[in-house]
Amino acid sequence: MLGFDFSIAGIESLGAMMIIAMVFICYCFAIHLIVTWNPYHRPAIPLVSSLILCMGPMLAMSLEKDGDSSFAEMLEIAFLFTSLGVGVIVLWMPIILAFVTFLMLIVSRKNPSEDPLIEMLEN
Repeated sequence: MLGFDFSIAGIESLGAMMIIAMVFICYCFAIHLIVTWNPYHRPAIPLVSSLILCMGPMLAMSLEKDGDSSFAEMLEIAFLFTSLGVGVIVLWMPIILAFVTFLMLIVSRKNPSEDPLIEMLEN
């Protein structure tokens, strides 16, 4: 029988994996919003919420030991979370890709719905 080990770098809790992956995805989303800035785009609310979801667990983890936090400690935890986030995403990628493939197969098997506007264009 084939066994699959879900532990990575000492993280065995599914909740910890989800928090680390959320921090990594929010970090990537914030970078995406900043890089794709244009005059007609108003990303203030998504950017602020993404930064709060990204920095919140990092700040909580840096304040966990002694109640005092430094910038160097925050950078160290940010590096830890981003490196572990990549590992968690890569770890779960086969399951995610299998799920997406299954959904694409379901969508491709469906018959197109009868649309009266297309019938009007054909006549």
